[in-house]
Amino acid sequence: MIDVKPIAFYLPQFYPNAVNDINWGQGFSEWRSVVKAKPLFEGHFQPRLPGALGFYDLRSQEVFEEQADLARAAGVFGFCFYYYRMGNRRLLERPLHAYLEAGRPDFPFMYCWANESWTRAWDGKSDDLLLEQVYDETTKRGLIADLVEATQDSRYIRIKDKPFVLIYQVERIPDRKLWLEELRQEIWSRTGQEVTIGCVFSPGLKLEMLQDVDSVVQFPPHRVPRDGSRKLLDAETIGPFDTSRGDYFEPYDAIIEAALTRVKGFDRMYPGVTPDWDNSPRRSKNAHVVIGSTPAKFESWVRRASDVSREKFQAAKIDAPLLFVNAWNEWAEGAVLEPTELLGSAYLSALTHGISSQAVPKLSTD
Repeated sequence: MIDVKPIAFYLPQFYPNAVNDINWGQGFSEWRSVVKAKPLFEGHFQPRLPGALGFYDLRSQEVFEEQADLARAAGVFGFCFYYYRMGNRRLLERPLHAYLEAGRPDFPFMYCWANESWTRAWDGKSDDLLLEQVYDETTKRGLIADLVEATQDSRYIRIKDKPFVLIYQVERIPDRKLWLEELRQEIWSRTGQEVTIGCVFSPGLKLEMLQDVDSVVQFPPHRVPRDGSRKLLDAETIGPFDTSRGDYFEPYDAIIEAALTRVKGFDRMYPGVTPDWDNSPRRSKNAHVVIGSTPAKFESWVRRASDVSREKFQAAKIDAPLLFVNAWNEWAEGAVLEPTELLGSAYLSALTHGISSQAVPKLSTD
């Protein structure tokens, strides 16, 4: 059996930093949103609190070691770190710098350029701009320099010996074709490495845009191709809750079927899964809450998505048998593989069983 290699998206938000201090208050990190969460209806799994790893601080190298040990034991192939670059500024960069400088843990990683503006969406104020994502020459040069540094690390994830770079919203890049061509050429000229560039699927992604990238990644629950509109639960089935918040509820089962149905129809699309989703800790209104996730359902989804990855790899529609997981540690959005106080390592175990027969991963997917 072909070994499927899960890659988990990783949020480097869990430490105090200057940008968050200015915009959210001294000492802010993602944990503040997590602990303030409250259940919105009877049986709502909030607050969702950490288990074995506790309320960690990513300024500590030991945290990376513990996370890598957990991930490796569960069969996770590597982390996909969110990377932020706006002009001459990098944001949430300290953990990524530490990962590179320390040279440990010996655990594969890659970058996803999270190219979107920072707003007060966490307060339900998406129109309140804090930092604008720009695409000027300074941004491009900084991005190239950072990728040159990261992709020369032996732990960086490679597909057919090419470093794999992911872009969250490729459709937002002006002069996209020229931009990406220069990115490829500059990294080649400085490192002698040809990169493979992927993008995360989004509703605004058009087929012609895929000509400029090598692959596309499915990103449930919201960034999956769908045949029709999203299937939401009738609010009356949820029970009493504050309707003035404007929250909406989506069944986990429907997300699974939507993701699996359409991923086969997109050549060069890597399948994605998510253990759960609930961004109500971040949003004072318009929260997206998924209903019905269990470790058993997640395990079944992982198994079916792994079969899709194997089939697509064997048919040469994707270059490696990868499976993307949203996410390792999105605690304020309820998408968490890490152990929780309530369920322990149940979702990690579900991933292990779902990928089944998974061999110990190597550092390359050649």
